[in-house]
Amino acid sequence: MISLSRRNLKYLFLGIGCMLFSTLFEGGQFGAIGPIVDRIFTNKLIVLPSGMPPWVMDLAGRVNTIDRQTLFYGIICFTPVFYILKGIVFYMQGYFMNVVAQKTVADVRSDLFAHYQKLSHDFYSQKRQGELMSRVTHDVPFLGHSISYGITDVVYQTLLAIFFAVVALSIDWRMTLVILATLPLIGLLIHVIGKTVKKQSIHSQESMADLNSVLAEASQGVSVVKAFSRETHEMTRFDTANLRYYHAFLKANKRALLLSPSSEVMQAIAFVLVLWLGGKRVMSGSISFGVFGVYVAALISIFRPIKKLTAVYGIIQQALASSKRIYAILDWKLKIVDAPDAKECVLPKKSICFENISFRYNKDEERWIIKDFSHDFEIGKTTALVGPTGCGKTTIINMILRFYDPDKGRILFDSQDIKGVTLLSLRSHIGLVTQDMILFNETIRANLQYGKLDATDEEIFDAARQALALEFIEKMPKGLDTVIGDRGFKLSGGQKQRLCIARAILKNPKILLLDEATSALDAESEYLVQAALDNLMKDRTVIVIAHRLSTIRHANCILVLENGEIVQKGVHEELLNSSELYSRLASYHFNQ
Repeated sequence: MISLSRRNLKYLFLGIGCMLFSTLFEGGQFGAIGPIVDRIFTNKLIVLPSGMPPWVMDLAGRVNTIDRQTLFYGIICFTPVFYILKGIVFYMQGYFMNVVAQKTVADVRSDLFAHYQKLSHDFYSQKRQGELMSRVTHDVPFLGHSISYGITDVVYQTLLAIFFAVVALSIDWRMTLVILATLPLIGLLIHVIGKTVKKQSIHSQESMADLNSVLAEASQGVSVVKAFSRETHEMTRFDTANLRYYHAFLKANKRALLLSPSSEVMQAIAFVLVLWLGGKRVMSGSISFGVFGVYVAALISIFRPIKKLTAVYGIIQQALASSKRIYAILDWKLKIVDAPDAKECVLPKKSICFENISFRYNKDEERWIIKDFSHDFEIGKTTALVGPTGCGKTTIINMILRFYDPDKGRILFDSQDIKGVTLLSLRSHIGLVTQDMILFNETIRANLQYGKLDATDEEIFDAARQALALEFIEKMPKGLDTVIGDRGFKLSGGQKQRLCIARAILKNPKILLLDEATSALDAESEYLVQAALDNLMKDRTVIVIAHRLSTIRHANCILVLENGEIVQKGVHEELLNSSELYSRLASYHFNQ
């Protein structure tokens, strides 16, 4: 269920209070118009049926004693004031409920995004980016719509229906009960159609998620799309998803549109009964025409809120469908969390120990990505991981960061199990540079400050200088304040990678993880950046994955992996002579 903050509850109660006053204003104008027409324009006394409350009978008697002309001018003067007050109350009602709706939407968006940040990598491997975006941009607004319109109408229209039902029952309770007997039929009809609306709304929102996914993939892969001349193919994909959403939305909307005419048919039947039964009483003189007009207006006014509520029911069903999709994310179990008794991470002084580690991404598969892996990564040393694609190199790095936890075994900082330390303190000691080159559509300064939020310009320039990024930064139109585009679109591959390296340098981590960190650099830049990395690696623990020999030839230890296991370890020259796999990798994959 959606929880409301204390401030939202205050505005909700203020909104409901305004609805009560709006109900009185709305009902007052109908309750007075008929009898006043009788008194002013027909010069007839107001005749009320027996059984009306004493205070109503007394009020009618007082109105009957007022001079027609006095009453006429009094109504003319009072009517503008009446509608001004009614407009003010109605405005405040709408304002308060919109505050509640939009604040709730903002809170749910924030909760959803915060939850996204907490979810582990296995979640993102199962979900599409467009689908996750759709939850925030498409599903959440349905909740706001259901509050600003749905809750408002549920409360306000229900109050109106009750008010007018009381008025109608006061005038003729027998006839009113006969008319109200049609309401259960309307309720049953609404319920049946509403269930269909909810089901179709789920399909519609899933189709929107598919549409967003196609849009996101095409936008992110625009270079590949154009390089392979697949613009027409992407247009076809988008049109297919767009058409699927169109049909799903139309189907849901078609069901929702049935609610209004169905209720109108029942309303028409009730109106015919009123004319037949009530008309006889007017002709017999038991009630005046003005009072009968009030009675008819009251009954019509009962069905008007009910008609509105049928539309609201459709909105609520759509909101429930959205809520189900949102809470499917919010209820997703977090797998990588701090232990209840988690402590601050203490930097290891001897080694990062992998103790009989086994891991697989899919628990239903028999194949292990990492199998019985044991090794002590020495502090202050550089350890390189090499092996064919899919042998588990990146997985090992990801487990040090606790992007994933091993299924078996432990990872220790000296004797401290990293599952027993807080994620924040663990990751604060680790720097990461990957081959993915993740940059944000921000300024160069903002991207580099990701490594250290309070970094000064001097520190930023120093990090950029070490990563050999300063030269091209100074040539940018606005220097550090140049916006680099989505995922660094305005930069070359080498420039992006050097910014990522500068970001890691700025963080100044004690443990450095390099995953193909120099893969996007040309030979000259690679040589210079490697020199900067050598300085950065000094007195640090470095674990590096690379396909380039220059990156790992000076490593203190090289682990040769195959099928998630260490098949050999040693230094470069030693492995060239003793390891067939390493020798083969050096020949075919390393740029010597």
